[in-house]
Amino acid sequence: MSDPFTQVEPRLRALAYRMLGSHADAADAVQDTATKWLGADRAAILNPEAWLVRTCTRASIDLLRRRKREAYVGPWLPEPSTEEPTEAPALAESVRLAFLLMLERLSPAERAALLLHDVFDEDYADIAAVLGSSEAAARQHVSRARRRIAEDRQRFVVAPHAERALMERFQALTAAGDLAGLTALFAPDAQLVSDGGGKRIAARNIITGADRIARFFLGVAVKRPLAWRQTVLNGALGWIATEGDDVMGALGFATDGERITGIFLQRNPDKLARVH
Repeated sequence: MSDPFTQVEPRLRALAYRMLGSHADAADAVQDTATKWLGADRAAILNPEAWLVRTCTRASIDLLRRRKREAYVGPWLPEPSTEEPTEAPALAESVRLAFLLMLERLSPAERAALLLHDVFDEDYADIAAVLGSSEAAARQHVSRARRRIAEDRQRFVVAPHAERALMERFQALTAAGDLAGLTALFAPDAQLVSDGGGKRIAARNIITGADRIARFFLGVAVKRPLAWRQTVLNGALGWIATEGDDVMGALGFATDGERITGIFLQRNPDKLARVH
């Protein structure tokens, strides 16, 4: 019979990555869970899966509370994930970059409660056990988290072919230097978030507005031509920018099916190590 940890490990990694937005931090949370599992009294654990999920979630919460963003240079973006899309709608949406950024608005407890309940189908009793709270408090955490992200949560289910058409048009218009066409491709209040981490050139502030975003990308295309190729990033179509054998950036998108509403440009080399 296989070890319960081995069976549950993929679920733990998926949960920890969504909690932390970092593969390295997620690996630390899972490793901490594995260490505690090895030292646990197995005979006293009635439900190994629940015990492992609870332990991993608590480890993730501890890492979140210790994380210091004050010294980070410029906007912060999650580390890209190249895992293939899942058939489970909640899991597929929860790995999108736009969703992971919305989670950043929540407290660690709210983030854990929302993910456990809405994404990983845990009941309120289990969530209460994770948080060390009452079931009523667990319900409040989920409810508060839903309210805090409801106004920005994507309300459109975008067909893959429509998403692909927008991305390919973006690439073609950028390559052609078509400012008017590229501007029209973005929603008026679209935002560009770029993360260089102080290690590569990136916009130090979020850029808002179709015209400003279009001019940004056309300026980059003129100054430093890069090779672009399509790939899967965080369960959606994205682009990888390369210069020779080096990955220079990863580009993710948010759309409403008709226009691009957000662009997420990851330039921090530390967060591109897993992108090939």
